[in-house]
Amino acid sequence: MKVNLFYTVFGYRRLYANSQNCLALLNLCMERGFSYSDFRSEEDGGVSFICSNWTAKQIQKLCVSRGICIAESTVGGLPHFLWRYRRRMGMIIGLSVGTFLLWLSGQFVWDVRIEGNETLTATEIRQCLKECGFGVGSYIRNFNGNELENRVLIASDQISWISVYMDGTVAVVQIKENELPPAATSTRPANLVAAYDGQIELLELYRGDSVVKIGSAVRKGDLLVSGVYDSNTVGYRYTRAAGRVLARVEEEIRIEIPLCYEKKVYLENKMGKISLDFFDFSIKILKNSGNYDAPCDIIKDRKTIDLLGLSRLPIGWTKETVCPYRMETATRSEEEARALAEAELEMALARLAEEAELLDRIVTVTVTESACVIECRVSCIRDIAVQVEFDVIEEE
Repeated sequence: MKVNLFYTVFGYRRLYANSQNCLALLNLCMERGFSYSDFRSEEDGGVSFICSNWTAKQIQKLCVSRGICIAESTVGGLPHFLWRYRRRMGMIIGLSVGTFLLWLSGQFVWDVRIEGNETLTATEIRQCLKECGFGVGSYIRNFNGNELENRVLIASDQISWISVYMDGTVAVVQIKENELPPAATSTRPANLVAAYDGQIELLELYRGDSVVKIGSAVRKGDLLVSGVYDSNTVGYRYTRAAGRVLARVEEEIRIEIPLCYEKKVYLENKMGKISLDFFDFSIKILKNSGNYDAPCDIIKDRKTIDLLGLSRLPIGWTKETVCPYRMETATRSEEEARALAEAELEMALARLAEEAELLDRIVTVTVTESACVIECRVSCIRDIAVQVEFDVIEEE
């Protein structure tokens, strides 16, 4: 059965006439100009169709006056539904409120999606939009894309182009970031000196006069590449030495884990408060205003509702839990201390591997009465050259 929106809102009825009365009914509708829909020919030779409540009442009155026998086979629509459940006011009120909220939700921005960002995070871009007067909860009818885009470009030096458009209640933001300008370089003359003790493995010079050779051993602070050229024809010339000097370096990593330490012992957790979040508004629905003598950690757990994983709805709740604790002295076994020390050593080696090529390592583990100590001697290849500027004194 096909029922349009008008019939659903204002109500409808299906009228039926048998084979003896169907022709008279159709002539009546044609004579009076009554409109109807979903016309059907029934198996017994009769006909039926759907019309609005008002039209059905007019047809019924005229049929009574003319002796045309008709019947109602179906009654539907919102008025019929409300009349049927008139004694259940809670359901009617809930339906009305839900319908209103559904309409109201379509008037505001529910989510902001960011596309095209590389170095800027989505949170930073949303904060910039918020400072320009736009974000989750903004009234859609006040949205002006051109104005907003201009405000963002003026407010942020990191965004070179931005487009904001509405896709239903979701704002789609596409941006292009400014390319970072090259770092400003000094024109003062400089030498390259060693930042570590090591043995030279490779020289890659762009400018300057090398004073070391491959295989040379150097100490921290030694001159590697000079920014001074000595010429018998034109005298001294100065430049800013640049390049890479790779050397084999020995580094020491020391990790100490005490066997006796202070740890937090949490007491019984207590509910702090629960807040209902709607757009940028927060309503406290439960709050414990008790005082806590012991120090405590506060854990906030915020949950939002996702629409089938496609959109982050601005409706959720925040649960705040107060976790009181006290500090107690605790001990760990040698095995536990060693495991912790080894884990910290692996993290330290991972950080070192970002700057250097690791070649070899020698690990020594020592357990004393108070701690587990791991000492690691790492052999690696790294760039040891750093620029050190110097002043040129002109001779009078």
